[in-house]
Amino acid sequence: MPKVYTGSYERWHDDYERGRPGWPPEVVEIPDLPSTATALELGAGTAKLTRLLVARFEHVVAVEPDVGMRRLLVELCPEARLLAGSAEEIPLADASVDGVFVAEAFHLFDGERTLAEIARVLRPGGALVLMWTLPAEPTEPSIAAADRLVRERAPDNLGYDPADLNTRRYASGEWRVPFAGSPFEELQEVRLPNPQGVDRDALLAFYASMGWIADLSDAERRPVFDEIGSLLARTEYRRLWETHVHWTRLAALL
Repeated sequence: MPKVYTGSYERWHDDYERGRPGWPPEVVEIPDLPSTATALELGAGTAKLTRLLVARFEHVVAVEPDVGMRRLLVELCPEARLLAGSAEEIPLADASVDGVFVAEAFHLFDGERTLAEIARVLRPGGALVLMWTLPAEPTEPSIAAADRLVRERAPDNLGYDPADLNTRRYASGEWRVPFAGSPFEELQEVRLPNPQGVDRDALLAFYASMGWIADLSDAERRPVFDEIGSLLARTEYRRLWETHVHWTRLAALL
C-alpha cells in the first residue's frame, strides 16, 4: 500500500517547490535584453524562475517577502542576489535594473503601488514581464476525481480555484486595471506550452501547496489527504499547462 502524503504548513514551501510547475525557458528571452542586463524578480518564491534568469543574465536580483521562500531560494539559486522586500517597496535604487520579472504573483500585489515602484527602479526603456501558468488540457491519466474532491472540501469564497492555478484574479483581468494611465506601453502577450511530468508524491505536494490546505489543522488535513491519495493510483502523471506571458516597456520620456 503506497504511503499517503500528508502536507503541513511547516513544509508548505517544500510542497510548493516540489509540486508547482516551472517555467518554459523562452520566458527569459521575450524582453530581448542582453546577457549583461540586470534582471529583477519580484515575489521570487522558491527560485523556479530565478534559476532561468541566472542562466541568462549576468546580474539577477531576487526580492521575496516570505522567510520560508527565501530559505529555499538561497539554497536552490545561490547565484542570485537575494533581498527581503516587497513589490510595493522594492529595496533598490532608482533606475538600477533593465528588466523586471513577476511569475504567478502580480495579481497578489497592490497594482498601482507596484507599477510606480517598478517604474522607479527600471532604467529608461526597461522591460516588465508578467507570467501565469494555467491548465491547458486535462492531466494524463485523469485526476478529475481528485480535483472534484478537493473542490468539495475547500471553503467558499477563496478567490482562487482550490484545485489548480487558474486564479480568478488573473482570469478576471482585474490585474490589468492599474496599467491604465501608467508610464508603461501597451501590454503584449504570448502563450507557451509548459508540460510537466510528475510522480504521485509530487502531485500530492501540488495539492498540499494550496494555501487553504496548508491552513488546515493536522486533524482536518489528514483525512483529506487520505481521500485524495485513494484516488491517485498511478505512479506518474503528465500535466499539460500553458504559460501566459505579458510584457511591456517603460515608455520613453518625451
